[in-house]
Amino acid sequence: MRLRRMAAALNDMRRPWWPVAMALACALPVATPAQADESGNGGTVPAYDRPAFGFGTSALPLGGFAIEQGLPDWSLTKQDGVRSSQFFTDSLLRIGAGHGVELQVGSTPFNWLMQSAGGAAQRVTGRGDTTLSVKVAPPSGNPAWSWAMLGTVEFPDGENGLRLPQRAYTLGATVAQQLNERVTLGYFAQWQRLGNHGSYQLAGNYGYALSKAWGVYGEMVGLHQSGRSGALIGAGFTYLPNARLQWDISFDRGFVGTAPAWMAGFGVAFYFGR
Repeated sequence: MRLRRMAAALNDMRRPWWPVAMALACALPVATPAQADESGNGGTVPAYDRPAFGFGTSALPLGGFAIEQGLPDWSLTKQDGVRSSQFFTDSLLRIGAGHGVELQVGSTPFNWLMQSAGGAAQRVTGRGDTTLSVKVAPPSGNPAWSWAMLGTVEFPDGENGLRLPQRAYTLGATVAQQLNERVTLGYFAQWQRLGNHGSYQLAGNYGYALSKAWGVYGEMVGLHQSGRSGALIGAGFTYLPNARLQWDISFDRGFVGTAPAWMAGFGVAFYFGR
């Protein structure tokens, strides 16, 4: 989520664009291709779309589906004198359509947002917006490289104070470079349009397989919208006890510009398929 989105700035005490962006971005993944399952059951480990910025470079096979769930995720933003702290349960359903195509439906079923400024505070709870996405992951002629594109439409159907003011459109691309059996580099770019506002994300990450089950990554992210820019640096762990289950934990820290002060996530992904 995920929402690969960067929402436009909202006025008054409504949710500012950085938390909106993070609500789905913080659940986004290290860009890695699918891997053979070495547990002996002959399955395939899909490239899950959480954690980290970006998304996996492989699509689920025809008939396969995955559920990815934040348990929860969190962001803290300090912008223009407004402090925003948000917890959210980011949910994503991925369905393999075959031939390198995947359909996705996402939302944040529960949000808890607290905003404060000048001694006043406001709390908002409820469901976030719904997103529909299509991922295309063409075959690669080089086994060391893989890539995919993801188009998303976000519908402003969430609770007041949590939804966007209008429909948003996002297009992202991710590339993975497998250096060896343990090391993967990921590159990610995203553009979003919301009304007359455009926003951009650029990210790079370094993934290292500590073992067949444990992985660690580090990332750096650049964000830009409406003349405002910022950057984050972060890291996380993934644990795959088998081909159909992944646990993850991650964090990011804003270190320059108007990026979120902190982001953190804890989540799980289940894969159902052959």
